[in-house]
Amino acid sequence: MIKLIASDVDGTLMRDGEFVIPPALFPLIHDMRKKGIYFAACSGRQYANLRRLFAPVADEIGYICENGSLTVWQNEIVDKQTIDQEKARLLLRTILAQPDCEALLSGVNTCYIQPKYTDYISHMRDYVGNDTTVVEDICAVNDEYIKISAYRKSGVDAQLAGQFADFAPYLIPVVGRSSWMDFLREGCDKGTAMDALCSHLDIAVHESIVFGDNENDLPLYGHAGTLYAMADGHPKLIEKADRTTMDVVKEIHMILEGTVSIS
Repeated sequence: MIKLIASDVDGTLMRDGEFVIPPALFPLIHDMRKKGIYFAACSGRQYANLRRLFAPVADEIGYICENGSLTVWQNEIVDKQTIDQEKARLLLRTILAQPDCEALLSGVNTCYIQPKYTDYISHMRDYVGNDTTVVEDICAVNDEYIKISAYRKSGVDAQLAGQFADFAPYLIPVVGRSSWMDFLREGCDKGTAMDALCSHLDIAVHESIVFGDNENDLPLYGHAGTLYAMADGHPKLIEKADRTTMDVVKEIHMILEGTVSIS
């Protein structure tokens, strides 16, 4: 019996060029709750950002945020992974030293930026949709550090990733969308966050389904009963997936109707 369905957001629920959650998902979430099935957003986005995206059902779902660093259920923090501030500040300085790279420091309630270019502010607030605090010195921020990110408009690549090799294994780089590289503490990812949420809800692994599309969804492998990959997603995820789809909402509808059999 399925008791939890979790889905990535960017590239999965919101396809390329889309900026809102498909409205048809919200009544489906209500139908799921009537059937005793929970829903969770599973994303690299911050908690406040996700609550706005899921506003019609914001208090009815779970949240795996910041690529697994923060897990929330009905406004209760279920799991939170923080980064050692000394290591974090060294990483932030290294990011800022890279040409054309901007740094992002994620706390629980806001993210912090020390912009090199003014358009980075509008990018974070208006395009990404984050609660964003602009600071003069990002390394002086006195908050819990739950995730650090490098943003390069032209895209991240192996050469850029190589600049951060000395931070492994404590800080693990995770690539989601092509312009972003997130750094999480060792042993923290979407898979471990899924475990924490399932434990909180008293759900077994085989009673869950997850949807994803990219490399940052790979840690979900083995942490859900059924792993779906978007059919045009990352080849490594498709290789691991149990099933593929091009439409998450349609697939959830078929699961609830019983036209798709999940063992």
